[in-house]
Order: sequence, then C-alpha cells, then structure tokens
Amino acid sequence: MEVTSVILAISTMGIIIVFGALIALKISITAEMKNILMMIILNLAVPFIILNGVFNTKITDVIFQQVFLVFGISIVFNAGGIILTLVLGRLLHLNQPKQLALLAALGNTGFIGIPLSATLFGPLGGLLAAVFDAGLDVVLFSLGIYLLQSNQKFQFKQLKALLNIPLLAISLGLLYVISGWEAPIIFKQLASMLSNLAAPLAMLYIGFLLPTFFQVGRRFYFQGLWFPLLMKLLILPLFAIICLRFTSIQTDLTFLLVILTSMPTFMLASVLFSRYTQEENEAIMVTVYSTLISILTIPLISWIASFLL
Repeated sequence: MEVTSVILAISTMGIIIVFGALIALKISITAEMKNILMMIILNLAVPFIILNGVFNTKITDVIFQQVFLVFGISIVFNAGGIILTLVLGRLLHLNQPKQLALLAALGNTGFIGIPLSATLFGPLGGLLAAVFDAGLDVVLFSLGIYLLQSNQKFQFKQLKALLNIPLLAISLGLLYVISGWEAPIIFKQLASMLSNLAAPLAMLYIGFLLPTFFQVGRRFYFQGLWFPLLMKLLILPLFAIICLRFTSIQTDLTFLLVILTSMPTFMLASVLFSRYTQEENEAIMVTVYSTLISILTIPLISWIASFLL
C-alpha cells in the first residue's frame, strides 16, 4: 500500500467534512436529519460494503482464514488496549480512568474504518474491516459496558446490541459463500452503487456535527483530554505496528490492520456515555477532536508502517 493513496483518501474525506460543516452553517441540521443520515450509513451503505466485498472476492480457504484471524486479532487488540490504557490511566492518577480507557482504546472502525478500508484495499478490505469491527463490538458491548456501569454487573441482555444489520450482512455473506450460489448481476450492481455511499455520507455527517460543537460558550477542554487522543491516535497504532512486524501475516493484511488500529475514537461513545455516565460532553470532545486530528495522524502512521513492516 502506497502512503500517497492513504493521503489522497484521507484528504478527500477531509474535504467532504468541510462541505458538511459549510452546509450545517447554512441550514439548521436537526436531530431527526442526523438520525436519518446515520440510519442510511449504518443500515444500508455499510452492509452493502460487506456484501459488495463478498460478491467481488473469490472466497478461498486463505480468505476464510483471514476472516477468523482478523476477528481474533480485533478482540485481542481492543480488549488488550482497554486493559493497557486503564492501567496507565491509574498509574498517572487520571480522573475517570475507566471512561478514558474506552475512549483511548476503541476506534471508529465501522463508521469510518470500513469505508476507508474499502477505498484503499478494495472489496476484500471492506469485508475484513467489517469483521474487525464485529470483534470491536463484542469487546465494546461486553467489557466496555461492564466498565461503564457503576454497579459493575455484566448482563447478557447487553449483547443484544451485537444483533445489528452489519453483523447480519456478514452472516448472509458467509452463507452466500458456503452455498456456492452466484449472485444475479442486479444484486452485484446494487451492492456496488450503495457501498459507494458510505464514505461520503459518513464524512458529511461528521461535518454536520462541527458547527454545533464549536458554538460560542461551549467548553472545549477537560483535564486528561490529552490521554485518549495520544493513546488512540499514536501510541496504540505504533504498538500495533511493532507487534505486527514480528508476525508472518501477509503484508497487505498488516497494513489493513494498521489502518484500522489508527482510527479515531468510536462514534457511539457519546451515546453510551450519556446512558451510563455523567461524562457525555467529554466523550463528544474526544470523538470530535480525534476525528479531526486523525486526518493528519492516519497518513503519519501509514508512513511509519511503510518503513517498519
């Protein structure tokens, strides 16, 4: 993977974010409009990225092995990242180390990672990114919710959130491969067209959030903000590069994993923090800042990986 490809893709996404912000300055973007756009992205565009990857990839035993490998790496990396950042947060005597650990460890692999991976690595990249995101969801809605809850009690009903449309798309895709059925041309064209919606719509959505976030009178900083930003955008991706360097994983797959580990903080942070904690504003700050800064750090991490991997 060429670093110039990453820079071009990220720059294009950054420009679309600016377009979204400009639109939001001219038109009042209501909560209902945002919810509709979010629904289109997560329940239509992203699932069809997955199906497009299945339809346009010759699924071999090697690909199957990569699917299970990526899923396992995702669980290990994300769970390990939470534990590592939690320990560091406590050693540094940071306030709310559990919340900061989640913000520092879990990335936006679904909302941004899947479209970006499909852009950089083609249909297979989008499929494997979706598998990585499924592993992250398992960690988020088990260990993550456990840490967020004040009573520290894990309940299996929390795992209901794992039953979502993208996961259904992965399951249907695997069934399609096992069946050996050849998808009709119209299905393939539909998947190709709808999958192309994900990246631009996701960036427009982020742009829509910016004018409201930077409104006059809002608090833009909290003590400890530096920790999740530094860990999520630099330290953990560099740690992933070092670990991957000593493995025998295929080069293209290692670059995909590096890209996914360098994603900004996960988009659901503000929703979950609003439900389980009193730190919703802090979650919003980390999400917005990490997303904007990642426009610079993702190419930087890719450049470093090109030398070390």
